[in-house]
Amino acid sequence: MKRHRPIITALIALLFYTITDILIWQRIFEANQMTYFADTYHTGWFVTLAGYALMGLVFMWGSWKECLYFLTALFVGAFSGLEDVLYYVLDGKLMPAYLPWLYRNPLIFETTRGGVLFSVLFWLVGLVILYFFLFVWRKERLLPADRVVSVSDAPQPINSEAPQILNSDAVRIDG
Repeated sequence: MKRHRPIITALIALLFYTITDILIWQRIFEANQMTYFADTYHTGWFVTLAGYALMGLVFMWGSWKECLYFLTALFVGAFSGLEDVLYYVLDGKLMPAYLPWLYRNPLIFETTRGGVLFSVLFWLVGLVILYFFLFVWRKERLLPADRVVSVSDAPQPINSEAPQILNSDAVRIDG
């Protein structure tokens, strides 16, 4: 479970972030023709994301790899188009053919449905690669069995008058 903690935490944060987006933007702003307040809404949207990020960092404090992966996964999920895909999936609606609000987003390759889905796939593959390098690659290279040192590997005394170790339980003393 600990190994998957940053993934699970990022997914939970992104899920609630998306649900909040649906409830506030669609159910309040769009339903009441208040889209002219979009800039104010987006400021609150970023503050909410920062709050989720801060809570995750506090939760994983002490493990720099988990903190790094969580923040990267959360922000990639929020800005790669994944949040937009989740928005439509959770709302039960078909994703539009064109998503013009994503035009200036540097993580989105193209603002068509297919372009956004490709961007999501591309960045998720990047997160898988990052996870591998942070949590899997070094652990497989440095297995505990590779670090076992036997008693025969211990240095032998140079002075012949020094006590000699016969076995791990007895010491011979000349004299």
